[in-house]
Amino acid sequence: MRRFQNRLTKFSLMKKANFDGARSRTAKRLYIRKNRRPPGGSDSRQVLCGCCQSGASCRMVSHRPKRQPIGIQRDFSMSTRLLPPLLLSLLFAVQVAAQDNEPVETGEAAKDDGEKEKKDPNRGRFLALPFVITEPAIGEGLGAGLIYFHKKPESDQPRITSGRNLKKTSKHGKPPPTATGVFAMYTNTETYAYGIGHSGSTPKDKYRYIGAAAGLQVNATVYENDVPFKFSMDGTVFHLNGKRRWRDTNVFIGASMSYLDSTTKFKLDGLQIQPLSVSDISSTDVGVALSGIYDGRDDTMMPNTGQLYDLTVWRYGENLGGDFNYTTARFKFNTFHKLAEKFILGFRFEVGTASGDVPYYAEPFVPLRGIPALRYTGDSAGVIEVEARYDFAKRWSVVAFAGSGFVDETATSQTEDDIYGYGAGIRFQALKEQNIWLGIDIAQGPEDKAWYVQMGHPW
Repeated sequence: MRRFQNRLTKFSLMKKANFDGARSRTAKRLYIRKNRRPPGGSDSRQVLCGCCQSGASCRMVSHRPKRQPIGIQRDFSMSTRLLPPLLLSLLFAVQVAAQDNEPVETGEAAKDDGEKEKKDPNRGRFLALPFVITEPAIGEGLGAGLIYFHKKPESDQPRITSGRNLKKTSKHGKPPPTATGVFAMYTNTETYAYGIGHSGSTPKDKYRYIGAAAGLQVNATVYENDVPFKFSMDGTVFHLNGKRRWRDTNVFIGASMSYLDSTTKFKLDGLQIQPLSVSDISSTDVGVALSGIYDGRDDTMMPNTGQLYDLTVWRYGENLGGDFNYTTARFKFNTFHKLAEKFILGFRFEVGTASGDVPYYAEPFVPLRGIPALRYTGDSAGVIEVEARYDFAKRWSVVAFAGSGFVDETATSQTEDDIYGYGAGIRFQALKEQNIWLGIDIAQGPEDKAWYVQMGHPW
């Protein structure tokens, strides 16, 4: 508990929250780093436990405060009742939209139209997508997106070659589709977001790029020793990323920039945290990153074979225009193997670390289906997961997955839980030419169940 108070205290000090003790900004930071607790704070936890309402310090594990499930976990039975009709209506609507783009041979006019469509299978297409928000950390809700998949460049379209040219053109996997989209969403925790984004690649897949801007209001929870701390964040975020292929290999060198301007309010009602008094905290977080990537997957949206290695290091600093000085690093490894004609097996390993004056929302957490975001956090956290996929019909697949998460021994979220998640799902190929897949997963975590709407591969 004291560790979380220290982080929250440092966060509030930077934006002039009420705090008794050292006077100058530099002295406050040095005092906290040296003493590892706020002036006048106590070593014992000052949180009302679930069984002992005395308000006194309680160190007994059996007196740990009762957990307060959030978001979708509050009423999974309702989500279960809504799941079948939502799934069927979503996939049926997408299937109808996909069939509308396929030629139907009824009469000469229809035949001519069909031949015209076949002559240009790489044409641009719109996809209007209503979707269901199912992230347990922010609750359940609805959203809508409009995505335009641009026409493929001539150099990216399949073509007949021979000899050594055939070997050269098939060396790399399928590049990501070039797409532009807008979206809006709202959940039952009064979380909402809206934004615009664009991603794509240049001819011959030499460069890949992503740009996005969004406004958001997030109401979620972070945990300390299984005690929930609710917060509300209102902000604006910008993100840019670009990668360049190294010569004629599957290696990419990338750079990124992130900007977040936010106002945060912690809801500490019912918790005795003294002497800290937190009001609305306005802050700016600006960072840049460098990354090294090996992408040998045959497709970026739904891989069947190949590997992905991704090492990214972020640096956030006051010299960049932000209010925090810290560093984060993340390593990701994905591998896919086609064990049979219709059976794909994938393996994933991911770990992240952070050091410095890390704000609460930037701490590494366990990104696993079945576990809310920010549920298990620490100075380092990671996950190991395996997923099997079987193509049981044309454009239809089923998946099964299981994974385990881990946090460092000095983690903010000390817990006795085994961190795991497992489940199953279904997939439908909505757009064949762009290899766009939609689906739904149902996952069981250490505390409750959750379900997710997926577009592309979840990794």
